[in-house]
Amino acid sequence: MNINYSIPQSCDWLIQFKSQLELNWSNDSISKHFQNENSFNLAIHQDQIPIGLLIGHFIFQDIKLIEFEILHIALLPNYRNQGHGYKLLIELEKHLKIKEKTINIFLETGSANKFAIKLYEKLGYKIYNERKNYYGSKSINSPLSQDAILFVKSLNAIS
Repeated sequence: MNINYSIPQSCDWLIQFKSQLELNWSNDSISKHFQNENSFNLAIHQDQIPIGLLIGHFIFQDIKLIEFEILHIALLPNYRNQGHGYKLLIELEKHLKIKEKTINIFLETGSANKFAIKLYEKLGYKIYNERKNYYGSKSINSPLSQDAILFVKSLNAIS
């Protein structure tokens, strides 16, 4: 089993598999994201076959600081809970580390997504905020609604 990574130039694979990847974006939104000069996406392949994708974008950049937001981490169902999300996040950090810059990486997940929360905490992401009843039903008292948990991780500048 050979794992490798690429920076996809096309959104075709994502559009084809978006329902399996649990991405609720329109095809137009996906296309616009890939055309945006601030987007950065990282694909993971097993034996040269795409199995997942990290979708994100740069939200701020200056001489000493970069801020990056992860919008979605998507793996095909047969490849979940096998460490591939962990590998994608580690690979992202390698790509983002730039000499003499501090990098802040932001992401969010639903409070019911215990696997994701555990993964982010394992990798050193810290909770900095919560949005109550953000996901799911619009009724505040609905058992289907859940909070959004917001995380950040800072990668210190390399001198």
